[in-house]
Amino acid sequence: MGEMLLIRADGLRQASCTFRTVMVLISACLLASGCMLSPSTLRVSPAALDNVRGIGKMLAETSTENATENGRQIENLLVIDVGATSDREALDKAANLLAARKWAIDGENRPTIVFMKHANWPDTHLILRPFDSMYFKDYPEILKALKETSVKEEALVYISLFEGEI
Repeated sequence: MGEMLLIRADGLRQASCTFRTVMVLISACLLASGCMLSPSTLRVSPAALDNVRGIGKMLAETSTENATENGRQIENLLVIDVGATSDREALDKAANLLAARKWAIDGENRPTIVFMKHANWPDTHLILRPFDSMYFKDYPEILKALKETSVKEEALVYISLFEGEI
């Protein structure tokens, strides 16, 4: 009978150890899946924003938050003076200045729009357009900031930057 109790005790010890291992694994899976399912915020890298801001004189900037399937996406909107004399020249000049900073054209429909990507920030999308105040009707702070300058609209570009899907 002493041997039987010893075998049962060893069996319980093994079962207890197995149970603990299974519980730790289940807890780890639940924790990991909880983290994966929690809403995330997609933001453009500050280094990418600084890189783009450097192509000219920053006149105005704002951001907007959009809901996505898995959380939120922050879109940065920039208005930059590139010192051009026409809308077309502004777009071309800004695209060239960005290309000099290693941004590559991903698509275009000139003279209206240029899409760009950068190898250092592969999930960042850049959309470049000649400035038009109609893009900012929902952003009165941008229009107000621009009214306080003496810059001509044809010298400006509008750049949208965001992480994630287009």
